[in-house]
Amino acid sequence: MSFFPFLTQLQQLAGGTIPGALTVTGLLTTQAGITNSGANISSASNFAGTGSAGVNSAGNIDANVAGSGLRVAEGSNAKQGTAVLVAGTVTVSNTSVTANSRILLTSNADGGTPGFVRVSAKTAGTSFVITSSSGTDTSTIAYEIFEPG
Repeated sequence: MSFFPFLTQLQQLAGGTIPGALTVTGLLTTQAGITNSGANISSASNFAGTGSAGVNSAGNIDANVAGSGLRVAEGSNAKQGTAVLVAGTVTVSNTSVTANSRILLTSNADGGTPGFVRVSAKTAGTSFVITSSSGTDTSTIAYEIFEPG
């Protein structure tokens, strides 16, 4: 057993892995980034990268470096994606949709006669329907799904 128990944690940090919980009471900074393969990362203080970007204690995401921002994975059941309208409508299968989901829409590529798009139906855990005001709209619609905090 080491006389200074914190040295073990520092050695593990140098190796890139901490097998248990890491408690940070001050500012946690990194040059290479923090990878989390388990649950959410939380802190009573800030997580900051180069330029003080990061997640702060108030829960805000701070992307304060020009060109940086939020990146969201796309794919099956993801919170972001695109769908193509056929005759002004499309059903998007997505099990991540909840009754409380906020779904934002915008045209990614216009097609046919573009109209105004809206979410006309949601089925929690299954899908949502995008409908255009134009029955001949064949646009590709980009969507983003958020959950209230």
